[in-house]
Amino acid sequence: MSRIDYSKLRQIPVLEVAYALHMDIALCGSGCHAMREDGVATSLVLFEKTNTFHRFSGKEQGGVSGGSPIDLVMHIQDCSFENAVEFLTSCFPHTE
Repeated sequence: MSRIDYSKLRQIPVLEVAYALHMDIALCGSGCHAMREDGVATSLVLFEKTNTFHRFSGKEQGGVSGGSPIDLVMHIQDCSFENAVEFLTSCFPHTE
């Protein structure tokens, strides 16, 4: 297996990662998108400008409630860093 460039994984657009995770998201401001559950916006917000996410209240999974696209995968899938990297490299093979 080739060496993984984690900085490239962190540069994958957070919205593309959200779509790969099959998240239901809606625009909630300029460059901000909120995750929806049952059609209702939650406190999880994606920020295009900084390419990050943050959950402002509620559940924290695996100690993660904000951060990079890698952290988003860990949060949504409740998985380890290694599993998140595996997910991203399989969905976005150009980042290896």
